[in-house]
Amino acid sequence: MDVLNTLGINARDFIWHTINFIVLIALLSRFLYRPIVGMLEERTRRIQESLEAAERARADVAQADREREELLASTRREIQEMMATAQQVAERIGSEARSTAQQEAQRIVETARQEAEAERAQAMAELRREVASLAVAAAERVISRSLDDQAHRQLVEQFLDEQPAQAGQA
Repeated sequence: MDVLNTLGINARDFIWHTINFIVLIALLSRFLYRPIVGMLEERTRRIQESLEAAERARADVAQADREREELLASTRREIQEMMATAQQVAERIGSEARSTAQQEAQRIVETARQEAEAERAQAMAELRREVASLAVAAAERVISRSLDDQAHRQLVEQFLDEQPAQAGQA
């Protein structure tokens, strides 16, 4: 123990300080170190959970982005299909309209042709009635006189001269 005294260390104080130090370490270990370690472990667990939640959120965002892109592509395809269908419908409607217009035009032309034919037939009937009445008038004159060749020619020339005048009056 002389060595300790030469160094200026009192053995009783040294033992007493060592016991105090061991008691202090035991108390700190029991009341301070364990709760701090527990808090640090809890904090580590929460940080780990937060990192895992952030990774899951990142994965969810990536999945949502993929789904959004797929939905966007699907919507674009549907829009293109709708536009193609609308174009086909418009072409079909235009074709039907042209066909209907052509049929209507043909009907109008046919009606006009029939009306023209009816008017021509009516004009021919009037012409025949006129020719018949002219023939009757000429026959009356011929019958009212008996003619020789010279009188006959004179009667025809007179009849023809009178006809334009009567046609102008009618």
